[in-house]
Amino acid sequence: MSLIRPRGNVGREPLRWTIERASREFKVAPGTLRAALSQASVAAGEDGCFTTEGICEGLFGVMHQEKLKTQKEIRKRIMLSNQITQGEVLNKAALAKGLAMIMDAVMSRIMASHLDRLAKEDILKDLASWPMVLDDVAHAQTRLPRGNGACNGDDGSED
Repeated sequence: MSLIRPRGNVGREPLRWTIERASREFKVAPGTLRAALSQASVAAGEDGCFTTEGICEGLFGVMHQEKLKTQKEIRKRIMLSNQITQGEVLNKAALAKGLAMIMDAVMSRIMASHLDRLAKEDILKDLASWPMVLDDVAHAQTRLPRGNGACNGDDGSED
């Protein structure tokens, strides 16, 4: 029975790294490596050394998570851009300005009409609520937190 020699200069046992050796191998300062391992909660073994997997997790694990977060934000931005392009999103300020002009015209016609004073007041009072209706619609559409941390249409799970 012949022993099969492993290729390369690494034996059969998994590598174990000291901070100093790993910092040279991964070209990072020992203090930076120590901080990355601590932040990722990677603990040394009984021998005071770290596994290759632990070193990689400490150095690259956070980067992977940040890339995922960045991709999610890019996806949200593209979706919003597409909604704007397709006319699914309205500019609230521009809409309010246009509605205000329409309401002014309607109100002046109501005031010039032959309705009695009480009827005019009732209609004008009803029309005066349009800014609140616009705010309510905008508020219902937003996905921003509303004080309690919950978002409209969001169950708290990641997309």
